Amino acid sequence: MKAIENNDFSQRLDKISILKDIFSSMNENELFKAFSKLDSSIDIDKMTLEADYNRYFVGPDNPIAAPYSSVYIDKTDSIMTETTEKVRDLYFVMGFKNKLKDSLPEDFLGLELDAYYQLLYIEEKTNYLSEVRCYFLFEHIKVWIYDFIETVLSNKENPSLAINFIVQELKLFFDKELKYEGDLK
Repeated sequence: MKAIENNDFSQRLDKISILKDIFSSMNENELFKAFSKLDSSIDIDKMTLEADYNRYFVGPDNPIAAPYSSVYIDKTDSIMTETTEKVRDLYFVMGFKNKLKDSLPEDFLGLELDAYYQLLYIEEKTNYLSEVRCYFLFEHIKVWIYDFIETVLSNKENPSLAINFIVQELKLFFDKELKYEGDLK
């Protein structure tokens, strides 16, 4: 692990924790609480934030940007594909379990952010799984996350400032992670 300031490491953990909480929220209160932790001047109420989140990522209509890596890697409108299996296998290697396996596939963004958070947290204590975290970052997350972000930000029909802010924070986080690992200029 590269020598970094404890404060910087703590900020990385805090940011990924907030992002995972946003994408793993199960109701408007959890979503609003997590969103409120971001340093944002966006004034939005719980119901509007939840409606925008659902419109972009859940449905009931086709979401604007499906938060599943299989959609972007496999270039299909399907989930539960070969990519999902690969992520499931990677979680097995990491020792992680999908507690929501009957309701969410392993390649759901909230679960992937949680896995990355856990890998980063473990790395703070020891270098154990450091190589796995880098593999997950370079060989999986980097492969699809920017396509997902671009899909969100390119929506010009009734855009959401809050959702755009969230994915910009997601982009900034992974830009910094890749730069820290020497991959992004």
